[in-house]
Amino acid sequence: MKMSERLAEQKSELGEVIDRIDKTSVTVYEKLNASNDKAAKAEFLENPDLVHPNNEYGNLDEGEVRGNLKEIESIEQELKNSWMNDKEKRLVKMVLDDSKKKNEFLAANIAYNNASSLEEKAEMARWHKEANENLYGKPDEATFYALLEEKFAKIKPENLSDDERSIYDGLIKRVSVPEGIESKRFKPKQETLERFSELVKDFFENYLKHIPESQDEFSAEEAARIVNEIVETELDLDESDYRAIVDEKVANASASRGIIRFPSDAIYSKERLSALVVHELGTHAMRAIPYQSQEIKPFATSMPGSETFDEGIAGCVEQALKGEYRDFGVDHYINIGLATFEGMNFREVYDFQVGLKNLTGDSTEKVINAVQRCFRGTGELPNNKDLAYYNGVDRVWRYVEEHIDDPELFDALFLSGKTDIENPEQEALVYEMRTKGRLR
Repeated sequence: MKMSERLAEQKSELGEVIDRIDKTSVTVYEKLNASNDKAAKAEFLENPDLVHPNNEYGNLDEGEVRGNLKEIESIEQELKNSWMNDKEKRLVKMVLDDSKKKNEFLAANIAYNNASSLEEKAEMARWHKEANENLYGKPDEATFYALLEEKFAKIKPENLSDDERSIYDGLIKRVSVPEGIESKRFKPKQETLERFSELVKDFFENYLKHIPESQDEFSAEEAARIVNEIVETELDLDESDYRAIVDEKVANASASRGIIRFPSDAIYSKERLSALVVHELGTHAMRAIPYQSQEIKPFATSMPGSETFDEGIAGCVEQALKGEYRDFGVDHYINIGLATFEGMNFREVYDFQVGLKNLTGDSTEKVINAVQRCFRGTGELPNNKDLAYYNGVDRVWRYVEEHIDDPELFDALFLSGKTDIENPEQEALVYEMRTKGRLR
């Protein structure tokens, strides 16, 4: 075989393998969302005897997951005799391992839900915990208790009524902070926040000018129209390539489908719509769009470990746009911590958070949604996915503070694809694709 023919085969082989892996890739949170979410939550709120909502997981397909894992195993075996060079093999293995972790976590959820005895449930719970932590990591005990103590510090016991004091005492007794636990939370310097705020507003000026100054509120239809206008005029994309739509789901961006969703009944203030534009379109979409035509599809969908940075960048940009640092993802972290370190079930986490928010004067309206996410997939075991919000913002603010004088800061944040920008191997691959157009 001639060298030119071998190089051509290597390239086609890489593309073929990536396509095969892409077909095994799953959006885990969509598969694990309850297919009867609204009805299950409504029933839970009406019936205090329910320990957790009676969730149904109609999006989970055991045959699909089993088939994905079988295909992944086949690719692993074939990779041993592949013509690909070492760099390409490392890339394939990185992407393959990520897809394997996602499918194994789905398999663990299915196995737990199908377990028929207490012994089997206990065994499947151990598998679920391992698969959960392999995919999403685990909460840090010191950070969890530090965040919880900050919540309690907002409450002034001397100002509470007798009923409120009873709730407060009950919450305090319900958790036990281990001795010697200490966590120093990172917050960016005010100078860093101010400088990054100026840079973000300048960077997204052309996006934000599409939001009318004279209008204070926007319907979901108006928000979608504005986003599609930005897509067409600022990103030079057809709506068929990337578009905003209105449906009943929460606001989010799906890089794999090229869709930004706005819930049909939502009304947005100008400030909230601006935040959503830079979060969903300016961050989640922008980090995907430059790599959508690349042979290596995960750079436009999700490279291993990218979710934490993706959510972190989006959160930091929202804060910079507003010009103030604020907690991000703390309730998610606390929910997961209560389930993990205090062994609380769904009802206990829900009641704890409602009690805590009533004492701090915060709204309890979204508590049920957050707790449902914490136990996504089983209703009984913690799902660590939403650690990405707190951890992501923490990591990105640290990165911004360290690189605030770097002229390539925004290239790293927004033009690096769906990658973990602190992963040296992914960073090198992105650089090669940006400078050479593809992997060599």
